[in-house]
Amino acid sequence: MRKINITAISIALILLLTLPLSAMGGKLYRWVDADGRVQYSDRVPPEQQARGHSRLDESGIELEKVKAARSKEAIQEDLAREKALKRLRAEQQRLIESQKAADRVLLRTFRAEDDIKMARDGKLTAIDVHIQVIRGNIKRLKNRLEDLQKGAADMERQGKKASLNYLNDMTSLHQQIKDAYASIIVKERDKDTIWANHEDDLRRFRTLKKLQPEKPGITPSQQTASLLETVVQCPDTESCDLAWKKATAYVELHATTRLQLASDIILLTRTPIQDDEFSLTVSRIAEKKGTGAEIFLDLLCKNSPGGEKFCLSDKIKNIRSNFRPALTP
Repeated sequence: MRKINITAISIALILLLTLPLSAMGGKLYRWVDADGRVQYSDRVPPEQQARGHSRLDESGIELEKVKAARSKEAIQEDLAREKALKRLRAEQQRLIESQKAADRVLLRTFRAEDDIKMARDGKLTAIDVHIQVIRGNIKRLKNRLEDLQKGAADMERQGKKASLNYLNDMTSLHQQIKDAYASIIVKERDKDTIWANHEDDLRRFRTLKKLQPEKPGITPSQQTASLLETVVQCPDTESCDLAWKKATAYVELHATTRLQLASDIILLTRTPIQDDEFSLTVSRIAEKKGTGAEIFLDLLCKNSPGGEKFCLSDKIKNIRSNFRPALTP
């Protein structure tokens, strides 16, 4: 290892600093060269200009420090960071203004928490009414399908065949029933969305009004009456085929009326006649994208006081609540 004569360097530095400034042309500079050594001189070499240096007074005190010149890449990185920071600050400001505007609308629209709850309950009730209309339409479609099936059976007994239009009408009814059940699922999920939005409004309203927070309520899908209780999602064709077989077995096990229609997308038992009977319908609703589906069980009792009472019984509740576990692996 090469030994460095510290004493010689110190003496040279002392002599350099004690030289009259006039002997160095009136200027003294200090810099660190490419090898990391500190250098002193009355001028800065051209190759050192980009590395930075300091100008000293007669006593060796730093008067001015010239920073090292920055590379083009470093400058571009700084500009990019500044641009990104500017964008983030602008987006942050936009979010702040958006929140302030939403708060103003919220406070102008509602004067109390009960106003928000009444608005929420009104929307939920409107959806429930719409669902009842759809279910009434499903009953009408089922009755129409039953009539067509009876007509087709009568034709067969007479040695005749149902016309193509007749068969097309039956196929159309199958699809309409399936589509109606799909729309019920959408409406039930809309109820959860409405609930969640108004829960957000309630929380924000309490924050703005400095009110005590409340416990979150039970969402529509968490309520036992929710039709989403009997929706089973399957991710692909294979799992959906298996779930459909289990759904078919479930209907055969629990049905109180005989099977009216069985296909690869819908199972349907006949309309109940007695108060202690019910109709079961299972539909396989394919995803718009992908190979998965939703399998939905609907249970309808007789449209009578006795039928409505029977629909509230533990037997019916168990049939509904056990459907999803029966299909889940």
